[in-house]
Amino acid sequence: MVAKLLVNLEQGMQQGLINNQTSGVAACARQIISLTRLFADSSYNH
Repeated sequence: MVAKLLVNLEQGMQQGLINNQTSGVAACARQIISLTRLFADSSYNH
């Protein structure tokens, strides 16, 4: 589930780059960063 979400976000970033949509790329990047932070916190707490 998480892997699929990351793949979808990555594909969104790629499409945004292709279509020169920087706001969409930035939104996807923020989501990836948030997920990464969440997983890092979760790993640290266990």
